[in-house]
Amino acid sequence: MSCSHTSSQQNSQIQNSNQQELIVLAHGLGRSDTAMWWLEQQLEKAGYQVCSLDYDTIGESVDSVFGSTSEQIDQCLTAQASTVHFVGHSLGGLVIRSYLQAHQQLLASDRFGAVVLMGTPNKGSEVADYYQGTWLMSLGGEISQSLVTNAQGLSQQLEDIDINAGVIAGTKGNTFTKSLFTSENDGLVSVESTKLKHMSDFITIDVGHAIMRYSSIVAEQTIHYLRHGKFMH
Repeated sequence: MSCSHTSSQQNSQIQNSNQQELIVLAHGLGRSDTAMWWLEQQLEKAGYQVCSLDYDTIGESVDSVFGSTSEQIDQCLTAQASTVHFVGHSLGGLVIRSYLQAHQQLLASDRFGAVVLMGTPNKGSEVADYYQGTWLMSLGGEISQSLVTNAQGLSQQLEDIDINAGVIAGTKGNTFTKSLFTSENDGLVSVESTKLKHMSDFITIDVGHAIMRYSSIVAEQTIHYLRHGKFMH
């Protein structure tokens, strides 16, 4: 886990309202906090404190991942910040949803800000369905196997809680996985799967699943949502 702050020079160039706002940043499957370095920098430049989670996923159980991330988020929240936002890419969005579901007191507090989910398989992934039962999924461990779209999937076990959440879906598919989808997708997650019943806003961007982390448009839309509670349409 890494926690970053803006420099004094950057602070002189940003609005004071952002300086005491913290973003908890969660990465996706098979990644680490370094995978979010570019997005982390953009958020810092916008004036936010960033606490980037770092957790193992491959070969790990669901309980292990959620236990590790819950402890890290608790530590992030000890920072001096008047408002706390959450930004998650892919599996990171499910990590955030799980934490908030278990911490209703935070949702009810004045400190809670907004949530942005990017390419999160909120209804599972068709790619996980395709590889279910194979040696590759066995190697990936329980957390990988849980990303299926059926009723036993991890995302289906989480409550669709009513939070201030903006959802970003990618529409740039992948040549290798296009046959696994029947609708728009980002190569790993369908647009439909990213949607939440109680989301506050939703937007699609022509970007692939992994590239979301390095997309200037995704970063701009994320920052706009955190500041205004809506995307730029």
